[in-house]
Formats: sequence, C-alpha cells, structure tokens
Amino acid sequence: MNRLGSVGFVVLVVLTLIAGGSGPIAVADTGPIAPPTAETQPAAMAPSPGGSQFAVQETQGFDNTTFEIIVHENGSATWTFRYEQVFATEDNATAARENFNAFAEEFETNETELYDQFTVQSRTMVESGQQETGREMAATNFRRSAQIEERFTATGLSENQSTTTGVVEMSFTWEGFAAVDADRIIVGDVFENLPLGSSQAIVIEAGGDLTFQSIEPADGQYAGSSLEEADSVRWSGQREFIDGRPRAVFDRPGSTETGLIATMDGIGPGLYLIGALFGIGLAVAAVLWYRRYGPGARDSTAGETPAASPQPAPATPDATGEPSEETDSIADEELLTDEDRVVNLIRENGGRMKQVNIVEETGWSKSKVSMLLSDMEDDGTISKLRVGRENIISLEGFEPEATKSPFEE
Repeated sequence: MNRLGSVGFVVLVVLTLIAGGSGPIAVADTGPIAPPTAETQPAAMAPSPGGSQFAVQETQGFDNTTFEIIVHENGSATWTFRYEQVFATEDNATAARENFNAFAEEFETNETELYDQFTVQSRTMVESGQQETGREMAATNFRRSAQIEERFTATGLSENQSTTTGVVEMSFTWEGFAAVDADRIIVGDVFENLPLGSSQAIVIEAGGDLTFQSIEPADGQYAGSSLEEADSVRWSGQREFIDGRPRAVFDRPGSTETGLIATMDGIGPGLYLIGALFGIGLAVAAVLWYRRYGPGARDSTAGETPAASPQPAPATPDATGEPSEETDSIADEELLTDEDRVVNLIRENGGRMKQVNIVEETGWSKSKVSMLLSDMEDDGTISKLRVGRENIISLEGFEPEATKSPFEE
C-alpha cells in the first residue's frame, strides 16, 4: 500500500519537530525553535525505505505528551496535541518561567516555523487517511496556545504541593475522520502501526451526544463503572498498536429505530407475526375512519354537537400565583451557543474577566476555552490582553485603559 506517510504516525513527526529543537524551556539560550533539516533531523524521524512508515522517536524536552481526539456526531474530530514540561525545582523555576513566557509570546503572536510545520504535517496525515479509506477528508480550523499552569496536589490533611507546568497545545479539525454508519460511528481505520512512547498517551473522547459502544484494545482506561457511561478512553505507556487500532465504536444519537429493526431481524418467525398484527391494526383503523369520515358520515353526524376543541393547559402558577417562567428560562438557556454563554458570563462579571475564571465558571477544558476565545477575538466579540501570566478578557467598552487606542475619545 503506497501512502503519503503512515498515519501511524505522522503525529510523531510533528513531535520530533519539537524534539529536534531544544524545546521551549531553552528558547532564551538557543533562539527561535526551528524544525530539523534533512541534515540535522534525528535518524529515528526519517522515513523508512519505501516512504510508507515513520519510526518512533521519544519526545525530548517534554515530560508528557497527549494526543486528544474528540469525535463529533458528523464523523469529524478535533485533534489536540498537548505537550507538558514540569518546572521541577525552585532553583530553576524563575528562569524556566521566563524562558517559557518568551517562547509562549512568540508562539501565540507569530506564525513560527514550528507551527507552520505542524500544519503541513497535519495536512499530510489527513491526505494519507483519505488515500487509505477513500473518504473525503480535510484539515481545517488550526489553533495553537502556550501557557503556564499551576497545579496543587494534596500531600496531607492541611498541606498542598504546588507544581508549575509549561503547556503547549496545537490543534486542528479533521473532517471525515471517522466512518459514519446509520446507527454508529467507527474510529480506527486511519491508523497504521501506531506507536506510543513511555511518556505519551492517546485519548479518544465522545463528543456531543455520542456514547461508547466498544473499544479495542480493551485495556483502555476510563472513569465510571461502565464504558457506556465514560466520556473518554485513554491508552498510555510504551506500546505499539496493530493496524486499525486503537478502535472505538460509538452509538449515534437518534438511532433507536435503526437499532430496534436490527434487533427484530434476529427474531425470525416472530417478526412475521408482528407484521401481521400490525397489518390487522391498520385495517381496523381504516374501517373506523371510513365509518366516521367516509361518504354518508356527514348526515349521520349532523345532529351531533361538535366536540369542544382541546385547550392548552395553563401555565403552572408559582408561589405568588403568577405563571412560572422556569421552564421558559431552561429552554432559553439550552438554545444559547457557547459564545453567548461566555458573553453573558463576562457581562454578569462587569464586562471583564480573567480567562482562568471563565474556565472555572463554565467547567470547560482550558483548551476549549482558549480556542473559543480566539474565535471570539477574531470576530471582534471580545478583546484579550495578557497581563503577566494571565489573559484579561473584555467586552467592547470594558477594555482596560492599556488596550485602548490613543485616538479613542
């Protein structure tokens, strides 16, 4: 099989773009991160003979690497590559923070070679998947972010240990990623010889109303008492998957009718009995309709008083005797988009909020909030100002003085 480059895994080539440099922690000493050239790239990154495989190279300069794949109901998927570097000791924490902040500012502000290479390799990966499966695919909606996160771990009854971590995320939407059937969505046919290093993990997450039906290999880790209740499944550690793995099958929302028909197919002769009863029911209904509305039915019913039209049930009164608006409020809330919810939240907090507080209030992941705010900033809905290690998010007219133009009155 001749492929542009194995989907298992062009992602690892993207990893080596970071590994090929000295990583963001050393950016102040080495200058901008640049992708490796043909002369300088590690041997483990080079294609094997025939150009159909990419060998594995352990990610250097990062403590943990996670490939997160959120599968959507239309078969597309949001891929996020998350790289984490822990600033281990107090002695180097200050210098590491400064180096990482310098890298983050450059990375988020400019189209760096690192990000350009990521987009190129992602598109190559998608082209390989299209060539392998025959489905129409595209790589769209590229995003990137870099930030420092503080984490607190309980070490005793009254003590918490703080860990400072530099996080780099790059993501895109893979259109046509999963195979879509009438009653299910299947993930896995784009993977070929997918390897993971000891500090790497791959996470498949059920987006929207999707629910897990089955996974392979079966040793994937998930929270909850059953796979059907899980939001995501994680495989990690040193391992290599066979072709078509990892594999996940999701039940599609609204496929109950299809599932019922599939179940009835296994009934055998009983299915014919059900069909016969259904036919008899239709015949009886037709006779009753003819007697009531057929020719001559008008004369027989002329002296009858028309039945009163059913009236809608009144709104349930609340404790004050007024109709309750709780149901309408809940319905309105469900119709809000994510952008509307963020705007309402910022407005309720005086027109200006820290990005970290938006994450806490919404309960969404940091990567989702970061990408959503980037879209809203592009649309002019909000403005973003970096103050120290934090982003201040403002609605129009509520921006801090430092963000306003000197020509504004």
